[in-house]
Amino acid sequence: MNPRFLLLAAALAAPASAAPVSYDIVVYGGTSGGIAAAVQAARSGKSVVLVSPTAHLGGLTTSGLGWTDLGKSSILGGISREFYHRAYLYYQQGSAWSWQTRASFGNSGQGGPAFNDTLEIASVFEPKVAESVFNQLLTEQNVTVTTGRLDLTAAGVTMASGKIDHIRLEDGREFAGKMFIDASYEGDLLPGAGVSFTVGREANATYGETVNGIQAAGATKNQLRDGVDPYVTAGAAASGLLPGVEAGPGGADGAADARLQAYCFRMVLTDVAANRVAVAQPPGYNEADYELLFRSITAGQTSGFFKLDLMPNRKTDSNNTGGISTDFIGKNYGPGWDWTTLNHDQRQALAKQHENWQRGMLWTLQNSPRVPLAIRTSYSKWGLPADEFADNGNWPWQLYVREARRMVSDYVMTQKHCTGEVVAADSVGLAAYSMDSHHVQRHVKNGMVKNEGDIQLSVPNPYPVSYRAMVPKAGQCSNLLVPWSISATHMAFGSIRMEPVFMALSQSSAIAASLAIDQNLAVQNVPYAQLRPLLLAAGQALGDAVVGQPTSVVDNNDTALVNVTGAWISGNATAGFVGTDYLHDNNAGQGTKQVFYHLPAGFSGFQRVSLRWTAHTNRASNVAIEVRHRGGISNLTVDQRSNGGKWNLLGLYDFSGAASEGVVVKNAGANGYVIADAVGFSPVDPYEDSDNDGMSDVRELTLGLDPYVSNESFIAAVKEHPGYFDLYTSGDILELRMPKPDLVRSGADAFRLDFSIRQAEGGAPWASFQLPVVKDSPQKFFRIGLDAAPSALVAALASGSPRKVVVYGTSLTASGAWVGQMSSWLGAKYPGLLTVINSGLSGKNSAEGVAQLSTKVLAHHPDTVFIEFAMNDAFLYSDGTPSLSVSEARANLNTMIDAIKAQNPAAEIILQTMNTVWNSPSGSNASASLRPNLAAYYQMYREVAAQRNLLLIDHHPNWAALQQEDLASFQAYVPDGVHPVAQGLGKVALPLLQWKLSGGRPLP
Repeated sequence: MNPRFLLLAAALAAPASAAPVSYDIVVYGGTSGGIAAAVQAARSGKSVVLVSPTAHLGGLTTSGLGWTDLGKSSILGGISREFYHRAYLYYQQGSAWSWQTRASFGNSGQGGPAFNDTLEIASVFEPKVAESVFNQLLTEQNVTVTTGRLDLTAAGVTMASGKIDHIRLEDGREFAGKMFIDASYEGDLLPGAGVSFTVGREANATYGETVNGIQAAGATKNQLRDGVDPYVTAGAAASGLLPGVEAGPGGADGAADARLQAYCFRMVLTDVAANRVAVAQPPGYNEADYELLFRSITAGQTSGFFKLDLMPNRKTDSNNTGGISTDFIGKNYGPGWDWTTLNHDQRQALAKQHENWQRGMLWTLQNSPRVPLAIRTSYSKWGLPADEFADNGNWPWQLYVREARRMVSDYVMTQKHCTGEVVAADSVGLAAYSMDSHHVQRHVKNGMVKNEGDIQLSVPNPYPVSYRAMVPKAGQCSNLLVPWSISATHMAFGSIRMEPVFMALSQSSAIAASLAIDQNLAVQNVPYAQLRPLLLAAGQALGDAVVGQPTSVVDNNDTALVNVTGAWISGNATAGFVGTDYLHDNNAGQGTKQVFYHLPAGFSGFQRVSLRWTAHTNRASNVAIEVRHRGGISNLTVDQRSNGGKWNLLGLYDFSGAASEGVVVKNAGANGYVIADAVGFSPVDPYEDSDNDGMSDVRELTLGLDPYVSNESFIAAVKEHPGYFDLYTSGDILELRMPKPDLVRSGADAFRLDFSIRQAEGGAPWASFQLPVVKDSPQKFFRIGLDAAPSALVAALASGSPRKVVVYGTSLTASGAWVGQMSSWLGAKYPGLLTVINSGLSGKNSAEGVAQLSTKVLAHHPDTVFIEFAMNDAFLYSDGTPSLSVSEARANLNTMIDAIKAQNPAAEIILQTMNTVWNSPSGSNASASLRPNLAAYYQMYREVAAQRNLLLIDHHPNWAALQQEDLASFQAYVPDGVHPVAQGLGKVALPLLQWKLSGGRPLP
């Protein structure tokens, strides 16, 4: 390489420009991301032009990178997934297989199958297939594509009022736009737009990272073998260093520098003789340029000079691997210059040097007498495919520019985002590939040549990329989006830079640009609450909505705020932890160990509380957690076998700021290893409304709603139908306590409440909701218009139809005041229409209920029948023999239901569970002891009600809550241990009965 030539090459003079051609959106860069942005802009109804410096489109995806750096297939969405799906469909055709059969290809891809038949995506493909798919996408949307290189002088970008007015190409053409998207690999619009950027590696200290900056000690991957001499004449220091070898790394590990990681071409080779073009010795070949290659072979390297990852039709994606390979290390920068400072002709000349280096290396491996015959024979079968890159000597069009400029915005993606320690709340796409930096330089270490800069650090989970990282700082260019050269550190960029992510971020940038145009906004002011639904509608994969990234983290090593009880062990074997390690209980001493993370000083009021652990199959799935807050202690359970390496929201809690408050991780009853890593706290402004829907985040989180997705329809329904909703108050339902009636269980202590809102009685639902409800307080009241209309009994009475009701059950019914209370309530509202017949059977179970059904129930031809026999079905005789087993009681209950329905198919049957019991000294003194399995009989009633689609009035949870929380009141209400008195029934049973019969609404 001749840097003087590169720096002094003259720029061509450009002709005078005509008036700029105007578009809504101007996309610069014919890359995969540029295509995705342009296609999406057109789909959004915007006029768009794609300006490409190259005639062939698609960037690396069409230039040999056919073995996709996917990371996880779950990151795919929108246009990125569409691209890989279309590639998949292409290879389902028999005609796609020209040089081999589909069966002989196998199905190997990077970290997964090449062809995923479940998802119908292909992550491995030929360059010409990728180019064809991209051209189809552009043609279908009639995207205007023009070939031209941006003028890289000051005239290339014209600004006006803090915006890009237009860009100018080298040939003088100009393109104006309302919005601009820089989808180039170099970030070429950034300098002219006055946007802050950086080149090279930050110091670790800049953003609190651990693997950024110079990495001489940590560069163990793709390293040269020991024994490679650094001098022109081996062993003779006076002869000078070999070209490209530095005396030292240029600084301490972790220090910043301005060097770039190495570039290469993703070489495409084939061993099919009929499609193979031999690689000739390149012009200017100099054997001395490959001295390191020869010395590495002498040191023992016999293979792995580049990858041979197979694409269909016996072609390879041949990327760098090993200590000496296709990367032209240290050849994309020099004193006072780097790839980003070169003009287009200089870049083209430097790319040609990269090409000749790689061609020369392959020729050397195949032909040089200094290479052992076995190696020459092994590599001699490979050549360039005649059916790829036919107009470029069968060589890929695009150099792999792994990194160039990186914007520096108000939000910077860092190593902590990749590991999940920090999570961006405004996701515009997911990344999942390892943090991957190729080598940056070669230097002398311990008298040998060593490579420096290669760091490959795994990523535990897919993580979101921030919208704020795609837009300039506030006050800088207000109409530019940057989906490739995003605001990220060198190490974070090493993970984000993969082609599928580039496509996703570019599509998101086009959606954001369209929204900014529609609302006349600066890109920095696009509300994420409005952007996210548009991204999801376009099929983007964004990950879960993030609720409150912690602003204060208490790590297990914080001795001032963490109290450890018991013998915990430090570990770091599983990635994704905060700080230097995490604690584990060694799966021993269950019930004797805990870690107490205290609330940080100054933290009070509403806080979002999050917990972090590292996941593994040996973890406990039932880790007990205590959150100690102003209201007391909330007991939770978390599954540490999943969702590791990220912040998991425990909930929103109100803290007083007392030293006794915080989070406790316990190992009591754990069924595996318990991890104690870190706890995060994030204060919540009580008036904060992230999605601008009129309900604060505090309120939405308390209700189980997503604070980042607008719930305007739900809120409007509350406002329009106040009689249907009385959330979190007890005024209309007296002292009714309902932690979980009619909820669908979704976890050990979690439930889901399903309901719909209807415009008219009996009409189709126009808005449906599923609210997650965590059982952390029995004082949460959900008074909501449920899917079910009022009971048939109430509906008939309201229409003026007389109703005959038979109540059938044990002494709880025969002598129960609830019957009279219900009659008085309905009779007062509907006088003269209600007849209630009490057919209760004191001391009898459901077997007697079946025996007397004909005379006690059917003879009255009822319209509605209430049934409860579980209390006596659960009774044990003194010798311990059950009165009836659960299965026998179930059979009796179904028999009664069948007989009633056989007589009158329209009859309404209402099942009831009743109260809990206790061993009262004033009663039998054994009411509870003789009913040890009462809960199982009540559960059977719930199951039958669900199976038979019957209304269930489930009194049991409310009585159980009262017995647990206010034992004195419970015993006063049930003095004999089994039969509630009228006062207790009026306080506990009647409100629920009223609520269920009315459908949660005022009586019609």
